[in-house]
Amino acid sequence: MFRAQASPAPDLPPIAPDRLVASVLQSLVDRSPVSGKVDAFLDLGLPSLPDAGFGSEISSAAGFLAQISGTHHLRVWRSADGSRITDILPRSERAVFVSRTEAWAWDFGAFTAYRLPHGMPMQHFVAPGEAAGMLDPLELARHALQAASPSTSITVAGTARVAGRPAYVLAVDPRSKTSLVRRVEIDIDAERRLPLRAAVFARGRTTASLWTAFTSVSFASIDPDVYRFTPPPGAKVVTVGGARGEAGSAGEYGAPDGLRLFGTGWDSVVAVRVPKGEERTAGAGGLDIARFLPLSGPVLSVRLVERADHAWLVYGLVPQPVLAAVEPKLP
Repeated sequence: MFRAQASPAPDLPPIAPDRLVASVLQSLVDRSPVSGKVDAFLDLGLPSLPDAGFGSEISSAAGFLAQISGTHHLRVWRSADGSRITDILPRSERAVFVSRTEAWAWDFGAFTAYRLPHGMPMQHFVAPGEAAGMLDPLELARHALQAASPSTSITVAGTARVAGRPAYVLAVDPRSKTSLVRRVEIDIDAERRLPLRAAVFARGRTTASLWTAFTSVSFASIDPDVYRFTPPPGAKVVTVGGARGEAGSAGEYGAPDGLRLFGTGWDSVVAVRVPKGEERTAGAGGLDIARFLPLSGPVLSVRLVERADHAWLVYGLVPQPVLAAVEPKLP
């Protein structure tokens, strides 16, 4: 359970919400070393989908959501030298490595490495492994705080213990009447001011539809080699969205040219260009993601907009009518 804790809530000095938020954002910018084990859970309201790995068209479109639904056990590393998140699966693993010079996604099950564009903000790039960031407490908290604006109410809602450490509970409540998100709770380490746990609550629900929390955490220095990745001998190597050095670019379907953004803050809608129906089906072993869309999950809606020679995967933290309203704006 997200809020389960064996010890009582710690007694911490009062702190103003704006001061706490400023200290958190500064800690995230400073990129002080943090690593540890993370448990996470995500309920997107998805039907059961075959797990085709990072490389299929299912994965690059709607299937990347299916891959992260349910419970996960991860390892996370982050410092000024880079970041790494590993999803530990029963008989395999997936990982994203970002060093100072390169970015890779690795799918052991498919024995395939994906070279990702380096230096591109990942929130503006739909790529293999991007969704894994939703399961990282640091990244989830960063996205929530970046969405904060005058349309957001932020309060300090108490204290908690996470991975044995005292933390402030920051409550982020969108004032938007459109967004599916009712509240985001972020537990902030009282000393280090880094997010240790984050949860997203949908309207009309009392339990979190998404939560991610450190179960053990360390602030010791991290060897930069942790972020470096070299494809093992025999692995397939795919270059995604304009990265250099290998053949097989994903082209417009993963690159910024295939991206449209509508709205702001909690009401934002993202549209990503994907192949048309026949190409999607061929790339996914005969299974078309259109069979499972539109999707109306607790905190996320997804739909597919078909055009003559391509399609758009449209999603946001909003209900389906808001997604439908952007369809006429898509080429």
